[in-house]
Amino acid sequence: MNIADKVLRNGSIFSIDRDNKRINGQAVAIKDGLIAKIGTDEEIKAYIGKDTEVIDCNGNSILPGLCDAHCHPSIASSAYSGCDLFGIYIQDGQTREDVMKQYLDRLRKFVSEHPDDELIRGTGWVESNFPADKYPTRQELDSVCADRPVILEAFSQHNLWVNTKAIEMAGLDENTPEPSIGKIYREENGYPQGVFNDPEAMAPIKAIPGYDFSVKKYKEAFLYYQKNLANKYGVTLVQDCMHSDNAKQAFKELAEEGKLTLRIRGVHFIEPGKAATQIPEAIAAKGKDNAGDDFRIDTVKIFVEGGFSLIGGYDEAFIKEMGLPEGYNEPLYWKDDVLVDACSQAMKAGYSVHIHAMGDNSVRQAADCLAKAYDKTGIKCRNVIAHLMMVNDADIENMTRAAVMGNCQPRWMVYDSDIVGMTPLMGEERARKAYPLRSLLDAGIDISFGTDFPVTPPPDTMHEIQCAMTRSVFPDAPDYERFKGQVLGNEKPATLAECIKALSINGAYQMFAEKITGSIEEGKSADLVILDADIEKVPTNEIYRIKVQKTIFKGDTVYERV
Repeated sequence: MNIADKVLRNGSIFSIDRDNKRINGQAVAIKDGLIAKIGTDEEIKAYIGKDTEVIDCNGNSILPGLCDAHCHPSIASSAYSGCDLFGIYIQDGQTREDVMKQYLDRLRKFVSEHPDDELIRGTGWVESNFPADKYPTRQELDSVCADRPVILEAFSQHNLWVNTKAIEMAGLDENTPEPSIGKIYREENGYPQGVFNDPEAMAPIKAIPGYDFSVKKYKEAFLYYQKNLANKYGVTLVQDCMHSDNAKQAFKELAEEGKLTLRIRGVHFIEPGKAATQIPEAIAAKGKDNAGDDFRIDTVKIFVEGGFSLIGGYDEAFIKEMGLPEGYNEPLYWKDDVLVDACSQAMKAGYSVHIHAMGDNSVRQAADCLAKAYDKTGIKCRNVIAHLMMVNDADIENMTRAAVMGNCQPRWMVYDSDIVGMTPLMGEERARKAYPLRSLLDAGIDISFGTDFPVTPPPDTMHEIQCAMTRSVFPDAPDYERFKGQVLGNEKPATLAECIKALSINGAYQMFAEKITGSIEEGKSADLVILDADIEKVPTNEIYRIKVQKTIFKGDTVYERV
């Protein structure tokens, strides 16, 4: 019998395997970065030698290393290295001008502290803070900084707010044609107002020299993220669902340098209208960016919509207010046959397909086309539909038949400012039915959880669990006072076991890593989380208070709460 390098004792193991079997025990022995033995404290005694590090868990929960199966840590670099605009939400009694002042004050401070930055980049402003006909303007940013380009990403990453200098550097003016995908908000004479919506409209802005961070800066930002955010919340496996080539290179170098304290899975992003060239490029690149099991790309990422593409169209009052055509429902980005072909090619090459879909029209297209790609290829590739805001029964049937996973964001499954912001588009009744997690679970669909960070900071796994189990805001939420006590819809919430599974083994399965991590089983990587409480004994509405005491990755303690 090998003496363990490390032993966790006096704990309460809470882990679930792919067969839905609960794994119990009090103690874990770790040897050479792997789980050597699980059992009672008495059974693990034999693994303790004079040099074994023994950790007393004080009766608290021991979880497997957790997964953030849909997030954007490289995009979050804008908050670490740029101007952080997160956490500003309009409150009752406040005006547009009140919120604008908060944003401009933060920007002014950042600009003054970074006099040598040739381009000012930031992220986190919230679209729903502004009435639909009073979106932010270039002149407001000019009032703070006019001599350097300013590019501010919305928290959703679907809009850029820029100053006049950025518009000029991008070569845009009143004669710039309207993009086929996305929107340029304009002044009366047609000149860009300052907000650019979705990929084609944003592309010229993102092409401005200096917009993307360097590989060095991405490495610095990711090291900050993994230490101060991911590991802090027990996360040892993430899927970055949209990143630049520089960010990809940064991940690869960090893996090769042995500096990662979690595993990263990247994606090849396939832009609408470019599948004919980008799918073959992704197939040719298969495996070339991998660095052991620490960094891999086994997924292609596709957006099928920008805003919310709805089957039933936007709310009549909103359509009238915005001067939109009768029955407007936001266009889809792809033709069905083109999407089926792209998915089929990717699946044949061994990729999973990860589709962003929120509105019921886009979810319909994603579920239908993935099912048709399955029929065409006979391959079940752990394909994923992410977000799933509005879902119909037919979509669930297609997802079940084709073994399509659902990646859900529990922090959105609550009645809060985001739901209120969606209500003018789709009406109160439809908004209240958003994010039907229970319907997906009851259909037997494999569910993984993702934070979509930095969309909803912080990426706290305990927040995810509480929101999925209550569908209500919690006291630490920025808009708690406005929405406390309100529950989103009539859905039965998720159970604790369902949440743990979605945060661990299902996330690992989504990322082709379930044989390595995701559950506490002998022979797997020693990726473990010790909480400061027994999560099964904490009242559901208090789970958000639970903190991670230690995070262990490959047998090493990579985070310890002080």
